[in-house]
Amino acid sequence: MRAPFQVLVFPYHIVDDEVRFLIGRRKDNGLWQAVSGGGEDNESLLDAAKRELMEETQLTGCHWQQLDAMCMLPKIFYAGNEHWAEHPFVIPEYAFSVQVSGNPRLSSEHTGFRWCDFQEASELLEYDSNKIALWELGERLKKWVEFERQACSYDRSRTQ
Repeated sequence: MRAPFQVLVFPYHIVDDEVRFLIGRRKDNGLWQAVSGGGEDNESLLDAAKRELMEETQLTGCHWQQLDAMCMLPKIFYAGNEHWAEHPFVIPEYAFSVQVSGNPRLSSEHTGFRWCDFQEASELLEYDSNKIALWELGERLKKWVEFERQACSYDRSRTQ
């Protein structure tokens, strides 16, 4: 049975200090969004995020992180909502990020995937919850990429 929560997953990879984000175009409405889906049974948030990533892209990843960004969505958008008495109107959507390698394979839910820089992804994404989670992830990764750049620079200076 579908659990009363939604997950949003932003896969990314870093090539030559450039961060690229993976977004997909939904088959049902033609809109661009992050990987998303609902939890199942007693599945944890992270387990739901990992399953959705695999189901929709055939990718696995590392450095999973639950982002601070989250939103509430009308429960009537989801099948089985009549069983969610403890959530009379809305359910939470939790955002995650994950570093991946390789390219996604299309699932039956998408017509295409695209690796984007931050600006392009921001312009293509339709939903505010996706844009907010992308912004947070972008800010987190800026700090990480800069840290890595400085660490590599320090290591090179020590070996010369």
